[in-house]
Amino acid sequence: MRKLKKQTKRKVMAASLSLAVVGSVYAYNAYAVETAVNPTKVVLVKNDIQPHTKITEEMIFEREVPGKAIPPNAFTTKEQIVGKYTTEGFGISANSFFLKNNVKSKNELPDSAILSLENGEVAFPLLVDLETSSGNSIVPGTYVDLYFLNMEGSQGELMTDQDEKSVLFGGLFPQVRITSVKDGETNDAFREEQDSNGETKEIKSAARLYTLAVTPAQLQYLNRAKKLGTIMPVASQNYEGENDTKLRTNFNQISDQMVILKYIEDKSKNKISEHVKQQLNVGKNFNSVKQ
Repeated sequence: MRKLKKQTKRKVMAASLSLAVVGSVYAYNAYAVETAVNPTKVVLVKNDIQPHTKITEEMIFEREVPGKAIPPNAFTTKEQIVGKYTTEGFGISANSFFLKNNVKSKNELPDSAILSLENGEVAFPLLVDLETSSGNSIVPGTYVDLYFLNMEGSQGELMTDQDEKSVLFGGLFPQVRITSVKDGETNDAFREEQDSNGETKEIKSAARLYTLAVTPAQLQYLNRAKKLGTIMPVASQNYEGENDTKLRTNFNQISDQMVILKYIEDKSKNKISEHVKQQLNVGKNFNSVKQ
């Protein structure tokens, strides 16, 4: 009887040992397979996305896929892509990866200046140099006050050496937002680029073209002003808030804004409509202006 108990105990121990060995082999194989597959969570396209479309969280989903199946130029987290845009000419099919050459930030798109416009705004391009760009220190999203400078006789008027030139200088419009800054190669003057090692570096090149967000009413004066003289952007803090009306009134008075706007209209073949003046809140002040 005691011998039978010993044999039974040995069988139980052997069976347990066998199960342990089998379990260990199974666990090792599962670990080896998982290590070889290297499952990695990535973001994929939920439904087809058209070109030139802003990407939102509703357009993506997350899934684990084998690491070797992920392209080296694929985005892997939603933080990397939400808010960016699909590039022009390249949509993305459902269940596809988000690839870096097909997804760009707004600033990297050729029409970034247009995308940054708000309702009721239009784009006004303005050439600048080292001086008028404040030493290349004005970046997109900042504000400038626009001034006008004209030397009488410098715009096609015949003058002799004995004639004395007179200077006209004053304000056009305060608080105009810059939507983009381009260099001489039409690249963003302030941008990030990757070097050969994949490291991101900030690139700063000389500004040559500002795109300004203006109203259609302001555009009526600005396009004329560009032909009559020089438009000068002056860096300014954004002063929206409690003192906004007061500061704009001060700009009007200190910069002789009405004198400048009336000069531009007087030099125009087609007069600026009263509707435009009302939108700019300057119509009632024109009759009192003396040059």
